[in-house]
Amino acid sequence: MDNIEEVKPANKFWRAVVFAVLFILPIGSVYYLYKGRAHSRTAKAELENLGKVDGFNLMNQQNQAITPKGLHGKVTIVNFLPGDLSKAKPLTDRIAQVHQSFDDSDDIIFLSFLVRDSSKNLLQTAKELGIEDHDQWYLLGTSQEEWKRLSTEVYHLPNGENGVAMADTSLQIRKLYDINSNQQMGRMIEHVAKVVPKQKRR
Repeated sequence: MDNIEEVKPANKFWRAVVFAVLFILPIGSVYYLYKGRAHSRTAKAELENLGKVDGFNLMNQQNQAITPKGLHGKVTIVNFLPGDLSKAKPLTDRIAQVHQSFDDSDDIIFLSFLVRDSSKNLLQTAKELGIEDHDQWYLLGTSQEEWKRLSTEVYHLPNGENGVAMADTSLQIRKLYDINSNQQMGRMIEHVAKVVPKQKRR
């Protein structure tokens, strides 16, 4: 009789486990799947069409000519740096945090426009700014006038130094972000995942 009493709690335990596996876990999985899809739809709905990228031909730190045509098929994350490197470095540090999320993707390019005579050694400047991935992150030197034109007229950033633009593979600008906002920069990572065509790994 004692043995029977000892088995009953164990039976109840295993029945509870089976019930959880058969009913509770599937319901929870469906709920979280639904929430994930809703979140994904919300992120996609936040994307806009802010105009096409065009009108520049600049040399990067490896003396390669960078044009919008050459960026076609890539998602581009774009920011603008002042000529004062002590002020530019904190901005590249912010972009570097985003770069870590995509540093093995062939589909994403980072562009940083710097107020700097492009004939100067941009490779050394890139190193001073902490830009090490020269295949994916391009430092482009521009005049002050060109810098302003690109930031306001091409990428539609009201305040160039504090803004980041994201353009899709068709060169359509899809969203602008505040570089100083952790929330917006995190959201940008989600948005990029929505527009990148496929994750080819380097």
